[in-house]
Amino acid sequence: MNRIPLQILRRTLSTAQPAATTTTAASILDHALTKVPAHGWTTAAVAAAANDLGLSPATSGLAAQPIALVEHFLNTALSCTLADADDQLHELPTPHERLRLLCRIRLRQTMPLVDRWPEAVALLAQPQNLPRATGHLAELASELCYAADVRAPNLDWYAQRSALAAAYLATELYLCEDRSPGHELTWRFLDSRLDEIKSARALCVGASNYASQFSRNMYNIFASQGFK
Repeated sequence: MNRIPLQILRRTLSTAQPAATTTTAASILDHALTKVPAHGWTTAAVAAAANDLGLSPATSGLAAQPIALVEHFLNTALSCTLADADDQLHELPTPHERLRLLCRIRLRQTMPLVDRWPEAVALLAQPQNLPRATGHLAELASELCYAADVRAPNLDWYAQRSALAAAYLATELYLCEDRSPGHELTWRFLDSRLDEIKSARALCVGASNYASQFSRNMYNIFASQGFK
């Protein structure tokens, strides 16, 4: 599964775009992911992809939006994760084991681009993009919890997802620095974070505090990696 995921687009970039423009943008962004190792998460990657396809990034609204490439990857990677895990989840008896599988599959989507991933994190951490980053991370946590059939009463629903989001993001950033064979240290780090959630019911915050606690977790993790 060590590949750049391209086959499933989870949602269009903008529901307000005409269908033809949206299709063009998606085609360019799909191909642009193959340019990220050489060009990074930049307009140069988008322009190179458009050039290969004989298309114009300007006409598709992508000319000055490198964040669109990062968001496209996040959407695609989540869809691929859910699709790849679908036929394996029923074999695992507990939500904890299912979450572990889902997180591992999702992290493998990032691995082919891991050398460039700090650049994507830096883009997401910019003040104007932070609401998008928190939205994507919240969606990731909710989708993984739903797929794993995690059940939590009342306010624990928010705490579980906040804890999972923080654990996943910390692991993904750890992955960026991990040079161990087979990323073994990353898998150990992930297991430790998930065990903490299971044993301590981490981040037990109420619904009214969820948004601020969630944003604070993200800021602390970003800051710890030098992205401010």
